[in-house]
Order: sequence, then structure tokens, then C-alpha cells
Amino acid sequence: MPRNHAGPWPNGARAAVAFTIDNMGEAADINRNLWPRDQEIGSHYSVKEILPQFLALIQEKKIPATYFVESWNLSVYPTEIRELAEAGVEVAWHAWQHEAWNGLDEVEERRNFERSFGKEEGIEGFCAREGRGKGVVKGYRGFRPPGGVVHGDRTLKLCRDYGLQYISSAGEEAALVEVEGGKDSIVVLPFKWRTVDAYYYMDAFLGLRKMKGEADVGVQSPVTLAKSYIQEVEAAIEKGGYVSTLFHPFLTNEPDRLKAMEMVMDFMIRKRDAGEIWLARCCDIAEYIRAHPDVVGDDPKWDYSSWR
Repeated sequence: MPRNHAGPWPNGARAAVAFTIDNMGEAADINRNLWPRDQEIGSHYSVKEILPQFLALIQEKKIPATYFVESWNLSVYPTEIRELAEAGVEVAWHAWQHEAWNGLDEVEERRNFERSFGKEEGIEGFCAREGRGKGVVKGYRGFRPPGGVVHGDRTLKLCRDYGLQYISSAGEEAALVEVEGGKDSIVVLPFKWRTVDAYYYMDAFLGLRKMKGEADVGVQSPVTLAKSYIQEVEAAIEKGGYVSTLFHPFLTNEPDRLKAMEMVMDFMIRKRDAGEIWLARCCDIAEYIRAHPDVVGDDPKWDYSSWR
């Protein structure tokens, strides 16, 4: 039986940990004009080949998960999104088509919300079409901005106006943050770049690694990623805090990378079974923080890193 560690999270757990997934299919490539015009849309290998492997591991290991999906995918991959919900995965929001959020002006930002949440192309329409059966997506409860940086109170107010419980920007600490000078508040469940697989696997992130004093080399190994993720979970346990791990299906496209993800999963399972961590979906962690605001502070230590 797991022992009680007298931590601040449910059942005395010392840390809250979220297993998260980002990006679906070709949305980002289309937005960046990288998708070949003659290539079919709706059959991306990461959705058709890699995502089923993610789901199989999530279900086999009984790991609660949150998938931040671009709303563009609601009409392109409705079957896969339905299957995610049926597997108990929280479907959260990742912009319309993976737009770099920090680059949006006020009009573009509002339009992104309107389109993503709307009755025609957005989540409201998707939910209406899907009906009310078991496992159906009930709507977005959280938002992870592509690039990790938002427009301060302007973005947070829009999040609350559209009914979001939490935002997952780049930062260091889970927090309950005031909106509009205290008229409202929103939970912040930040991601750390040290627990983002792209930080290790993509040459484009070399500049960020240099900024943060990390290895001044190219692509890092899956073993390096797994060790770093595990260290971050252990640090959260030591502090009594929160951490998320972040994986992209399109980057988990090789057996050794999938194995590294499974290593991280197995470590988290051991810590969960020992009672040291509360492994939960982001929406459930946000709900707990709302009910127990003393478990977090009011400063998420936002990360405004920009390196491209």
C-alpha cells in the first residue's frame, strides 16, 4: 500500500505531475507553409502510426493524460479526437493552427479564440456534432499557447471569458494568478523547456539550450531526455510542487524515442504507486488548485525566452 508522505496534494502526495502531449498532425506545417501542396491532408503519419502507440501505452499503464490539440484538427481528425476522449484523455486547446502566440496582435488573438471556440469550425460545433455520449469531448478547459509566451492580462482575460480553467504557458511554478486586477483568477500549470522533447530533439532549439546554459551541441539522445525528465519529477517531489512532461507524437517517431517515453512513464508509475506523486490530467490538477488555493503561490515565474 502507498504510504502517506504528508505532502500538499491528494492522498499526501509530494508533487502533482501531468503527462502531456502537444501538436496533432500537419496543422503546424500548414500554418508555416511547409506542407506540400500536392500532399493529402488528414493522413499524417504521427496521427495514423504514432498516436495509436501513445494511446496503447496510456491505456496499458493507466496514465492520465492531457493532449493539447490545434482546433483545426477538429474537422480533419474527428475520429482520432473522439478516440482520445473515449480513452479518458483530456483534449485541451493549442491555438487554431499552431500560430506562434507571442506574434499575434490583439485582433489576431481574439480571432483565434473566436474561430477555435466557435459553432462552425471550433469546439462548440464539434461538441454539438458529437452529442452527449460517453467519452465525448465536453469542451476545452485549458490552453497551451504555441511558443509558451502570451500577452499578459490580455490573454488571461480572454481565457476566462471563454471559460478556460487554466493556462499552460512556459514557466517554473504552478500558480493561481489574478486577472483584471483581482476581478478574476486563473490557474497556471506551466511547462518547463527542460521537460519538452523538442528541446532535446530539434536543432531549432539549440539557441534556447545555449540561453539556458545547457549543452552547446546538436540533437540530444533519448537517454539524455529521459534522465532530465526524471530529474525534474524528482525536483518537484523535493519541493512539493508541480511539473508536466511534454511529448510530441511527430518527434517520438523512432523506437529509442518511444522507449525513452516509456521509461519516463514507468518511473512516474513507480512514484505514483509509492504515494510520492499525484499523476493527473491538467484539468483535474487545476480543479484541485481552485479548491485548495494554498497549495500554490501567485507567481508562476513566467519564462519569456525568445531565441529564434
